[in-house]
Amino acid sequence: MKFLKSKAFSWILVILWMIVIFWLSSMSGVESETKSKGMISNFVETTIDKTNDLGITDKHLSSDKLETITNELNYPLRKFMHAGVYLVLSILVLNAFYRSDINNRKYLLAILFCFIYACTDEFHQLFVGRTGQFLDVLIDTLGAIIGCFVYYIITRRHKTHSFR
Repeated sequence: MKFLKSKAFSWILVILWMIVIFWLSSMSGVESETKSKGMISNFVETTIDKTNDLGITDKHLSSDKLETITNELNYPLRKFMHAGVYLVLSILVLNAFYRSDINNRKYLLAILFCFIYACTDEFHQLFVGRTGQFLDVLIDTLGAIIGCFVYYIITRRHKTHSFR
């Protein structure tokens, strides 16, 4: 019974994370861009304020400079986040495979699973006023590959092959 609960819970986590990805992709392009730029701007401002408070820096950004920094960081950070959410998805999928006794070619299957979901995710974006980009699929897949390496290192280090 404990095994079945563990197996079911691991797949529920996969599904929940896929729902999070779907939800994030459901935002319009303007909404998504506005949110990411807002988070970057807040992070930059907070970082400068904290380093000023600690006496490490004595910087004061004009709103034009803050906007420039935000715009420069936006694209690479958005792509980094693309990879990051699929890194997490691949780890969750690998753990679900382990709990379901799917060990034959599990890394290849996890990468393929994430690749297919990334394709469907980009296709979904076409219906919410965003562009579906194959480059994003490749970035997502790279995140999944890195996630497989992370999972492999963690499970080999702990010799349990799962997160317990």
